[in-house]
Amino acid sequence: MDDSGCYAWCVRGTPGTLQDGGARFATTHWSVVAHCALTDVPEAADALARLCEMYWPPVYSFVRRRGYNQHDAQDLTQAFFAYFLRTKAYARTNRLHGKFRSFLLASVKHFLSDDWDRHQAIKRGGDYQFVSLDQENGEAFYDAASDSDSTAERLFELRWAKTLTSGALDSLRKELQAEGKLQLFDGLKNFLAGGSVLPSYDEAAARTGLSRAAIKTQVHRLRQRYREIVRREIGRTVSAPYEIDEELRYLCSVLAEAA
Repeated sequence: MDDSGCYAWCVRGTPGTLQDGGARFATTHWSVVAHCALTDVPEAADALARLCEMYWPPVYSFVRRRGYNQHDAQDLTQAFFAYFLRTKAYARTNRLHGKFRSFLLASVKHFLSDDWDRHQAIKRGGDYQFVSLDQENGEAFYDAASDSDSTAERLFELRWAKTLTSGALDSLRKELQAEGKLQLFDGLKNFLAGGSVLPSYDEAAARTGLSRAAIKTQVHRLRQRYREIVRREIGRTVSAPYEIDEELRYLCSVLAEAA
């Protein structure tokens, strides 16, 4: 075994490799929402919609763990996001500064605890399909058996971490595919996906036909790029550049505990 540990990419790379400051950060999703919450700027609506679409798996998992069955959890997840967007619930407080993850969790807790809000949202948005969500798809993310001891809050965080990293891995796959390197990605992706035991370089070399040294170089490059993409995605969900590294460390701790 040449390398081991959970989510090795988390501890490699130099913090701040993403251009966190200035104009580039100002265009990220949550900062756009924060600056335009009380207006009808299309960019703000699009940014918020993208955030919500990415976050439905953790919200669905949270609702399920709170005791709702599959059908009710599906309806409540759709109703929550419809209510969240249509009523601009996010603009009613001064909590727009901070992490979208924390803000959304507090919002869905409030939504589930307020019978009037919940029933009104279902009434107004019952035919509103925010995301293509079906029971099979939602249950695949919920994965109740593997997280039977998790609280609803912890399950929300775990689904957030896995959704974000899965999306980043898919983005990396598309980049490599565009470069004609899909076979390389498929051969080395297990070095990025995490787990308590990672593949060996010798095994990967035998499988891909590359030398051991070439495998080590390619794995290093892929981990570095994967980490940059994860940082970019995290940057879209915080309101200030300094929060990116903090959120990245938290994401890695969530994944490590779940391994």
